[in-house]
Amino acid sequence: MFCSKKTLHLCYLYRPRPMPEPTRPTTARQKMLNRLQQLAPGSLVRYSDFAGLGIAPGTVAVNLSRLRQQGVVQQVTKGTYRLPLQSRFGPVPVSEQQVLQVLLQASNKKLRGYPTGVAAFNRLGLTTQVTQEIEIATSRPGRPKKVGNVRVRFVQSRGEVKLEEVTLRQLLDALRQLKRLPDTSPATALLRLREQVNQLPPADKTKVVRLAQGYNPATRAILGALLEGLGENKLATKLKAGLNPLTSYKLGLSEQVLPNRAPWRIQ
Repeated sequence: MFCSKKTLHLCYLYRPRPMPEPTRPTTARQKMLNRLQQLAPGSLVRYSDFAGLGIAPGTVAVNLSRLRQQGVVQQVTKGTYRLPLQSRFGPVPVSEQQVLQVLLQASNKKLRGYPTGVAAFNRLGLTTQVTQEIEIATSRPGRPKKVGNVRVRFVQSRGEVKLEEVTLRQLLDALRQLKRLPDTSPATALLRLREQVNQLPPADKTKVVRLAQGYNPATRAILGALLEGLGENKLATKLKAGLNPLTSYKLGLSEQVLPNRAPWRIQ
């Protein structure tokens, strides 16, 4: 266009201007990567961590699978991943605590089960043995599995699992397995259990008696004897009422360890 001095201002107004480049929408993969960058190395990653990003669940699953193949995340178990964690010695494997977090915590925040067995008894100070296997008590036991480098075995729980009752159930499990605790004697383990039962608040002592009703008679007898020895006669009487007066329980405990064993028919 020819512009004279009179039309110069019109030429400026109607001069073609460059079109702005269209902005590309953020892809689902990039949105997920942005969310992963907000997490610390070693963190667990679930589908729910991408809620609110406007990504379909199927797309989340597909992208996590691809990110796993690319080494961005590691698969812990079905539906659960982890951001890799490195130390100066190399990759850090999935921890026992993370395995428990994956297996025990349901999406509705209820517990699927609780840790028991040697690993739990070691934390209670009842055995010095360290095991590479985690035992989980749950209402719906499944087949053994391996999560990361940790072997997991499932056993039947004795009642509904509640978070505030886990320690009490672990104490009852230890009493039930008193003769089979590794690297210790029944007498040594019993003294430690007696101390822990004695330290329970009154409400928990009442609760542990209620939970014990789901355990075998030998467990109820040894708990009753401990409570009676601690002066909790009312609670002990509740346990004795449900026992067969003709049944004896061979637990390998002497009178020196359990002075009131005879009325409870404990040997």
